[in-house]
Amino acid sequence: MKRILIIGASGLLGSTLMKMGEKRYEMFGTYNTHKIEGNNFFQLDVTNREDTFNLIKNLKPDLVIDTHALHNVDYCELHPEEAWKINVEGTKNVSEACKVFSCKYVFISTDYVFDGLKTTPYSEKDKPRPVNYYGKTKLIAEHVIQTLLSDYLILRTAVLFGVGGLGKIPYAIWLIEKLKMGEEVRAVIDQYNNPTLVDNLSEIIFALFEKDKVGLFHVTGKTNLNRYEFSVMIAEKFGLDKNLIKPITTPELNQIAKRPFKVNLSTSKVEKATGLKTLTIEEALEVLKSKVKI
Repeated sequence: MKRILIIGASGLLGSTLMKMGEKRYEMFGTYNTHKIEGNNFFQLDVTNREDTFNLIKNLKPDLVIDTHALHNVDYCELHPEEAWKINVEGTKNVSEACKVFSCKYVFISTDYVFDGLKTTPYSEKDKPRPVNYYGKTKLIAEHVIQTLLSDYLILRTAVLFGVGGLGKIPYAIWLIEKLKMGEEVRAVIDQYNNPTLVDNLSEIIFALFEKDKVGLFHVTGKTNLNRYEFSVMIAEKFGLDKNLIKPITTPELNQIAKRPFKVNLSTSKVEKATGLKTLTIEEALEVLKSKVKI
């Protein structure tokens, strides 16, 4: 049985991967601040090079899926040294350990490596131009991996949603809870991405591993829409009051870091490589509804 290590198993994607992989693989996971009980889970701070090497040496996984990151875009802008340490140096530590102990490495990157000025979907061949520090650190981490390793997968994704994780409540679940309580929610109308169901992303990750694919892939949901449209669709799917969702523009948010206004990733390469389809927003919300009882 193949052995897989999930770095960041307490997060939304990490916890979904653990759950989906347990019947097919020998699964292990790490957490940093959100403790998970069990013999297959280990505390790890990837910025500690020695601990990272020791864990991977002892477990000898066939595959390491690295979901760790400092994701808060505004926080990264204000704390560049910390963002660099976690997003670049942490990734370098895991990459080097994978090289030394011959593990395949999967890195989760972001659509924020692009500036959002292209009017057609971005392919893997398009030149990245990040507009914020978070995007810059993720892009540099990609370059580190490509320099160090030959057996790697870099997967750029966007706006993950689903059920799971011990940390921050995923956006869709947070929105459902707010609307259930009759609270108003503000959502931007001028930032476009492709919301991605973690179940779909996880399935594609395992398929890429099984088919022994290598390289850079875009893996997002099929539908490009703004956060307001996404929120309204969630409300409609769950029979909640969409009038509680108030459209606002980016300047009204006073965000510290600049955001790309419209990033649409093409997923044709990964669909061809795996034979799997990325889900439309309607399909993804149907899956979410089957998992969330309100």
